[in-house]
Amino acid sequence: MSRFQALLCLPFICSTAIAEECSGEQCATASSGLTLLQNTRSTTKVAGGSDCIDYTKQYNDADKKRMKNGEPFGSTDKDGDPCSYYSGKAAGECGDHDDEDFIANEMCCSCGGGSVFKESRSFTVNKASVFLSRELECPGDSKPITSITACRAAMDVVGLFGDQYKGADAEADWPKGCYLCSGTNNCGDGVWFNKHGTGAPVDGTQRFCATENYVLDDVRVLFVGDSDIDYWDSGVAFPGSFNVGVGGYTTQDVNKEVDQWVKELDPNWVVIVCGENDINKKRWVTEAALKRFKSIVGKFIDDGANVIYLGTKPEPGSKKLYPEYTFYDQQLRKYASQLGGKFQMIDVFKSFSSEKELYNTDKLHMSRLGYKLWNGWVKLAMTSTTPCVLWRDGVCMEAAVSK
Repeated sequence: MSRFQALLCLPFICSTAIAEECSGEQCATASSGLTLLQNTRSTTKVAGGSDCIDYTKQYNDADKKRMKNGEPFGSTDKDGDPCSYYSGKAAGECGDHDDEDFIANEMCCSCGGGSVFKESRSFTVNKASVFLSRELECPGDSKPITSITACRAAMDVVGLFGDQYKGADAEADWPKGCYLCSGTNNCGDGVWFNKHGTGAPVDGTQRFCATENYVLDDVRVLFVGDSDIDYWDSGVAFPGSFNVGVGGYTTQDVNKEVDQWVKELDPNWVVIVCGENDINKKRWVTEAALKRFKSIVGKFIDDGANVIYLGTKPEPGSKKLYPEYTFYDQQLRKYASQLGGKFQMIDVFKSFSSEKELYNTDKLHMSRLGYKLWNGWVKLAMTSTTPCVLWRDGVCMEAAVSK
């Protein structure tokens, strides 16, 4: 098998001054312990040795410091209890304490849910069944997921971060379509996509399986961008949506993949957060990011979608970048005004503050409260009867002018 991961990139060893997340070469030298790795796909364990992953695990892992303090970042039930609550004496209470963004029987392994839950899911497109299976072939009426975009979106459904996607290849001796390696011989931990027409079952892999109603043509909302998208529990707030966000992504990364999404999907709405990872205090870098961002948005609009951009954040850990953040958003406000309502901007920088309640303990990523605000603002932009190009704290600041 001719695969390798050129650089090992571990976000937790990177200085927050370097980047929001590490990607590519950005963090390869952040620690003397990092070296170039060839002919290996070894990464961190995904499932902790277990076949089942709680849906909320991906979000709790986004703020492990908060978790150590007993404050889950992932969604909790109406009493503030996470999935772990149901693993003990409370197992008989599954479903008794659900709220709008917590469904114990679908999300929690101890309630029969999580990544191996084979029943209909309330938040997937067409309420399809999407799950991981150890069986060599997908069981029952389910089938392998054989689209890269569907594979990426399915990762969010089974509790995996977008940055655990390792790439696509075409090899006869690995499973066809989307599959997960976790402690598998000769396969680094993470999600892989095999384009080979038949492929072959491999012991130790887990197949991504879905029922036939997991249909790309029916996806109406697509979430695209960096970790602010990746860490967003968007599926529950926007049932039937696809989330293909990846922590650390830049406009360059998104620009490389936008054609694939345009080809495979036909969404009414695209929600995008991207650009902060490009910015490094150099104006020419910001301008290059703006050019790529506009190209991305243009492709979605040409394909018939409406686009909502959530702007840069006044992150406590990024104050040195505020001037470039401001310039970036100023230019995109002008761009929105030119497009007659097909591109709406939510001015997060002026709607948010630097208050710690809105952010993770890393002072870069958002808290659950921050995302609750975003959910409300995006839903308002999607349902408003008055075309608007600029929103601020839930108020339309600039109405769209028909072009």
